[in-house]
Amino acid sequence: MFKEVSQHPKNLFANPILSRVDDFLSAILVIALYVAGVLIAYNVSVFINWILVRYGFKPAPLSTISPHRPDAQSTPSGRLKDFKKIGIVLAGGGAKGAFQAGAMKAIYQFLAEENALDKVKVISATSIGSWNALFWLADLIKSEKGWEEPSAHEKWWRSISLRSLVAPSWYVPGFRNAFFVTAPWQRNFDAIFGQPDVQQKIAASDIHFYLTRSDVRSGKLMCTTNNRNAPHLPKVNPSWVDAAKGADKFLEAVKFGVFASMDLPPLFPYMEMGDSVFEDGGVIDNLPVMFAAMEQCDLIFVLPLNSDFNAVPNRKSVLNRFLRVMDVRQGALERGSLKNVYLYNELAVLRKYLQTIEAKLAEAKVVLPPIEMSETLRYALDRTHEVSKIFAVCPQRTFVEGTIDTQELWKSKGASRAFSVMYQSIGDVLHRDFKPMEERIRVALIDDAGGVTWNHDF
Repeated sequence: MFKEVSQHPKNLFANPILSRVDDFLSAILVIALYVAGVLIAYNVSVFINWILVRYGFKPAPLSTISPHRPDAQSTPSGRLKDFKKIGIVLAGGGAKGAFQAGAMKAIYQFLAEENALDKVKVISATSIGSWNALFWLADLIKSEKGWEEPSAHEKWWRSISLRSLVAPSWYVPGFRNAFFVTAPWQRNFDAIFGQPDVQQKIAASDIHFYLTRSDVRSGKLMCTTNNRNAPHLPKVNPSWVDAAKGADKFLEAVKFGVFASMDLPPLFPYMEMGDSVFEDGGVIDNLPVMFAAMEQCDLIFVLPLNSDFNAVPNRKSVLNRFLRVMDVRQGALERGSLKNVYLYNELAVLRKYLQTIEAKLAEAKVVLPPIEMSETLRYALDRTHEVSKIFAVCPQRTFVEGTIDTQELWKSKGASRAFSVMYQSIGDVLHRDFKPMEERIRVALIDDAGGVTWNHDF
């Protein structure tokens, strides 16, 4: 005979699975305590790091510096004599800004030797490009001792270190959406651009600058600019900063514009102003060419950092797959911005063609019947812009992968190599083969040996 199993409560845990519930709960408790311990230890270390940053124990890369503008050359070649207004466009790309910085020095030197520095009237930039732009505005591209001596801009890039730029941020899951803060980098800003003569140089500059950022709430592109009459662009809101209010207030507003422009998600917390929150301008437009075009620059030097994004797909890493998507997206944004120049130039050419036809008809005394004009047509015909010629340079993707990539702000040796190769190679291209775009956009892709491949695929 089988005996009936008692259902008394003390026998409920006779089941092997149920008898493990207490072990399972204990394991969950241990894991929770471990995670809590890690979070507490992390946030304590963040607090200690904050004290080091707050009281200046983390060094800034540069000491006292002074602006320096090259003397006019007595015998320029005249290659730029027909250009009236020059623009500089600087893309975003994190640590890849070292490539951009080297190219900037080559362009700055070329313009100085052609007595054309004063023709630069517009600088539009986003993300790390906004940081680089300030060195141009402050005339910190050339050393007082000559081109062979590293300038303040070059020294900064050759001495970058992660600890002097960012610091870990406190973090609690569900309460924080960023991992780092830019407090050390902001100390860099104050140490460099807060020096009285540098600060005054930026405030007195006659170059119109546009430092873009993304409005998180509206999804619109915004920009910090010193141009009170900034050109109208759809879905773009300018934020005017006035040097007349005082150098300190002016520089503080510029500082906000730079760090809002460089607010790369999810690394850094939102930059906030009132009820508005901002992040990296590259989220919307990583190559803000249209500011220079709308200001009617007839020559624009464009320095993208992602336009060459050919790479072998990684089939094993989720993180690498995600980074690859971001890489392609940024490259596509840059190519899209360059393609917009085609449309802009086509409008200029068509308008001139129409004006030529109208003049010939008037000369032949031919009267056409009235044409009903739509608002769009009237707006297009009322434009006065001319064709903008483009000279663009970008590092090859293989050069980036072997030297310094977006997030690698600790690679000072990689930054030094990127700067040197781009400076030498672009300098050679400008002096030997300066041919701004006539009909088709082409980009000089620079490899790790300084070789140049022209990419016309736009």
